[in-house]
Amino acid sequence: MVADVGTAGTDSTTRDGRASSTGGRSLSWRSTGPTDAPVLLLLHGDTGSARTAPVVDSVRVLSYDRPGFGTSTPHPDRDLLSDVVDVQVLLEQLDVARVRLLAFSGGAAVAFAVAARLGPEVVPHVGIVSGATWPTVPPPPVEALQGAAEALRADPAAAVDRLGVEAPRLDREVLADPSLRAELLDGVVDVLAGGTEGWVRDALLVRSPWPVAPAQVDVPVTWWHGEHDVAVPLAAAEAAVSALPHGVLHRLPEAGHIGWMHDRDAIVQALMGA
Repeated sequence: MVADVGTAGTDSTTRDGRASSTGGRSLSWRSTGPTDAPVLLLLHGDTGSARTAPVVDSVRVLSYDRPGFGTSTPHPDRDLLSDVVDVQVLLEQLDVARVRLLAFSGGAAVAFAVAARLGPEVVPHVGIVSGATWPTVPPPPVEALQGAAEALRADPAAAVDRLGVEAPRLDREVLADPSLRAELLDGVVDVLAGGTEGWVRDALLVRSPWPVAPAQVDVPVTWWHGEHDVAVPLAAAEAAVSALPHGVLHRLPEAGHIGWMHDRDAIVQALMGA
């Protein structure tokens, strides 16, 4: 399987392309930054996409659309272990031997599966921001998730604006930044561009039992979490980090679920230097 490097973006260091995966599927990806720089793979949340990969000084940032997101081919039988395979083929086709992971929200489930299966030889460090945690209750009915997806698709801007309702200071500042708000909006639009199937599947996987336990994630994990996150309460993050063999938690005062984006570049640089 050979990666299609695609065409250059508006920035000379930004490239978009497609990678071939199992079952004749393809994954859309984006790479920003120097191609010879240390590599970070950004695993987006349930309202994100490859297009929202940031540009960070001296770091090559990779991101891809999970199956059914953006322009990646849907995968009706997708699970977290098939996500590991997708990451493997993406790294192989882009000739990346070692990569740090940074996962936001629901992307944490993918990050832990990848780290546990590929090990520290490939993934020397994992960063988590506002991460989902190991499920402790059954997932909601598919019909409820489908309804949520339809609401997101009907009014993406309203979904982004709701992030600011009674939000702490850093989350409000993120939404007040035109470029960051546009990035969040792009993520919601991209997720549902091809329909609701990918979002519903992703939401179900994140809320169902994961195939790896915390003890199997035998790599260093640095976790940043807002003290006022209502999507994933701080107590859940504290419990998850305490169960990891090599977990460190950084609490973010005055931040909720998206407040970490206010200091994203500093978080990336800290992870790359760890």
